[in-house]
Amino acid sequence: MKSRENLVRLKQFQVNEKRRQLLQLDMMIAEFERMAVELELQITAEEKKAGITDINHFAYPTFAKAARLRRDNLRNSQSDLAQQRSV
Repeated sequence: MKSRENLVRLKQFQVNEKRRQLLQLDMMIAEFERMAVELELQITAEEKKAGITDINHFAYPTFAKAARLRRDNLRNSQSDLAQQRSV
């Protein structure tokens, strides 16, 4: 009887650990989404301030280029986390 209780306790611990990991992944995905939206707003503001929205334009703001790159990296990381969560 004792060994079965220990086994049940072990399985319960493993289930709780998986739940915690899923919750942590969900929180990271949500945080990356928030950061990407924030960067998108900054990009839009910078483009509006410069009056240039063409990425290939020679005078396109450097900050906007860097923010776009960071945003794209966040989106890729977010996609990787979502894929990891589904496994």
